[in-house]
Amino acid sequence: MTPPAHVHVAIASLNQTVGDWAGNTARIRQALREARSRGARLLGLPEMCISGYSLGDRVSMRGTLERAWQAAEELAAETQGLITTLGLPISHMGVVYDAVVVVADGRIQGIVPKQNLATGDVEYENRWYGAWPRGQVEVFTAPDGTRIPMGDLVLEADGIGRFAIEICEDGWKGVRPGSIAALMGAHIVLNASASWFTLGKHAIRRRMVQDISRQDRVAYLYTSLHGCDATRLIFDGSVLGAVDGEQILEAPRFQFNTDVVMEDTVLDVAAIQRGRLTEGSWRQQVQGLDDGSFGPLPQVVRLTGTYPTHEVAKAPRAYWLPPAAGSVDPSLEWLEQSSLLSSPLTAQELPHIELELALAMGLHEYTRKTGIKGVALALSGGRDSSMCAVLLHRMMRYRHPRLGSAALQDKMRPFLVTAYLATDHSGDATTRAAQELADEIGAEHLHTNLQQAVDLHRELVGDMVGEQISWSDPAYDIPLQNVQARLRGSLIWMVANLRQRLLITTSNKSEVAVGYATMDGDTCGGLAPIADVPKSMVTAWLRWARDRHGYVSLRHVLSTPATAELRPPEQLQTDEEDLMPFSVLDRLMYHFAYLGEEPLVLFERLWPEFADAYDGDARAFAAHIRKFVRMFCTSQWKRERYAISFRVTAFDLDPKTGFRFPPVQAPFSEELADMDALVAELAG
Repeated sequence: MTPPAHVHVAIASLNQTVGDWAGNTARIRQALREARSRGARLLGLPEMCISGYSLGDRVSMRGTLERAWQAAEELAAETQGLITTLGLPISHMGVVYDAVVVVADGRIQGIVPKQNLATGDVEYENRWYGAWPRGQVEVFTAPDGTRIPMGDLVLEADGIGRFAIEICEDGWKGVRPGSIAALMGAHIVLNASASWFTLGKHAIRRRMVQDISRQDRVAYLYTSLHGCDATRLIFDGSVLGAVDGEQILEAPRFQFNTDVVMEDTVLDVAAIQRGRLTEGSWRQQVQGLDDGSFGPLPQVVRLTGTYPTHEVAKAPRAYWLPPAAGSVDPSLEWLEQSSLLSSPLTAQELPHIELELALAMGLHEYTRKTGIKGVALALSGGRDSSMCAVLLHRMMRYRHPRLGSAALQDKMRPFLVTAYLATDHSGDATTRAAQELADEIGAEHLHTNLQQAVDLHRELVGDMVGEQISWSDPAYDIPLQNVQARLRGSLIWMVANLRQRLLITTSNKSEVAVGYATMDGDTCGGLAPIADVPKSMVTAWLRWARDRHGYVSLRHVLSTPATAELRPPEQLQTDEEDLMPFSVLDRLMYHFAYLGEEPLVLFERLWPEFADAYDGDARAFAAHIRKFVRMFCTSQWKRERYAISFRVTAFDLDPKTGFRFPPVQAPFSEELADMDALVAELAG
């Protein structure tokens, strides 16, 4: 079956008590009500949530098994529109199993027993339970005669797609049931657990959930019991979820005043599916299902009922930022032990320092291993060239960690030459910003005004074509902008040649995406260090570098809107006016190039997030999508010619190593028409 694009799921931790049949079912009902009120269509509950986990020898009593099954049947009748997993002990063919029943459409439709039993330390599951053989499926006959598939199952339902269940220890073993299920098309794996507490164990659980989600390309959702269901064992109530190695949800633990702790989210199943399609090793392993490489396979059980997710998933946070860390990476402790930082790093700084270290190392290795003694840079006073300049200074700082500020500047001057290449459109703010930054980092800084050369080119070309070229005619806007950029490129190339320097290209990833750069102008150079850094991150990193490292001159860079300064000052040119807000552009770039979402899906997916920013004007947002798609498609030829760059984010646009896109194609005309039809419908 074709998986849905989005699935609304919930997972909950419950504070249960052994043998408290009325109380345990009441708390499960509370979880059902809450999940349904949130709009969830799939609810995962902990191991043995009906009976309590710490049954001991009580599990051998007939009444325990009968009451647990009766409770499951009663709860199943209350699950209309919500697929739910319930944990309980089940006797089959004279053997008791730690199992999960899958209830859907008002009845029990599948039973998944535990395959890997926890035995050792305080755990003694082998005393009471049997381990279910991998790949085996049998028929369980309920007390009323209903026949239910029991065993190694993969479940599927309309609106949910395929999902699988692991029970606690199943997720901790190298050969996991969920791994095979994922290869068979399951996009969601629920782990129903009763994981008891020890100091430091939760961090281990979190890493496990993240690792499994990345290795198996699944949404891995983990929930455990909470409280103390009998004696000795304390359950801290872990609720965790991750997709592709990234933590997407985590609930508070050790809750004293509530018995039900729930988290819910709308999973982007389409993104998971796309990730699988683009991974060759994944396809190779899927092929192994047919040749018997993985042994007996689970049975796919189709559940009755439909469970559509009506809401659209919110777009993720900025894709270039990793999830918030609980602490600073220990591998970076050397920074704090050196003189390179004035104060300890915080977890929130981790993305910024990692970006700095990666790009500084790239610059260091490239220049060192190619024998380059110095670099040249057109320093415009804007954000992109300023980031490149500061990164070069940081590289020199890491290369010579024991040097003081003055000695470091002495190293920088013969290494870096910068140039401010002004025209009549250049402003005092950028002039001052470039000069002060060059002074602060110790670069040799040059300055010239090339307006005379611009005017001469305009006159010469005007004479050639027999036209009066001026800003008064909008038809000449692009040629008049580009001639400035190309003359700047020519001049900085000449400086680089004279000084025998490597010329640095300053284009960022957002500009690369939409071709907002002049070929043979600001794209000149042999190395583009920030070509995989989106504009939003450029700004965020500069703010961080200003505050963390004390680059005082960056206050001028950040105080003015990003602008190319290629139009007359009275036109108030800014990059976002020329394009769109970078918050929108960078989100569109991620969803279009990385997630592979076409225009209609882009609009459906992102409109809820950006509606307020556009004052409810869906047509304006759709116009930006149309503009982005057109510019992205028609700019591929430029990306084929960009300088060498470093990859630092989840995807890059370099056609040699990253995103390979046809330079000649029909630019999504029909898909844009579908989007326009939806927008017209919304507009009434």
